[in-house]
Amino acid sequence: MEVIDIEAFIMVVLLIVNIPLYKIIFKVMFRDSDDFKESVRYSFTPDLFSLFRGQYWKDQIGEAKLSFFIIACIASVAFEYLIIKSVIGILV
Repeated sequence: MEVIDIEAFIMVVLLIVNIPLYKIIFKVMFRDSDDFKESVRYSFTPDLFSLFRGQYWKDQIGEAKLSFFIIACIASVAFEYLIIKSVIGILV
């Protein structure tokens, strides 16, 4: 039971400590907050509507940028978690 609590604590700490990293990834992926909002809007807009509006490729790029941003944030936390878990395993 204690192992699960420690692992959950480590994950929460990593999520909080990585906020500056999320901001860096955000600045790399998006020009500004409007670009981010546009990507979120495109992710909820069906591709068929974007096609009829003539914005199909902007939609695809916006969805890809948002997906890569989310994947990069999750991957960074997962990678750090695995490193910490292996270091703790070596020490124990």
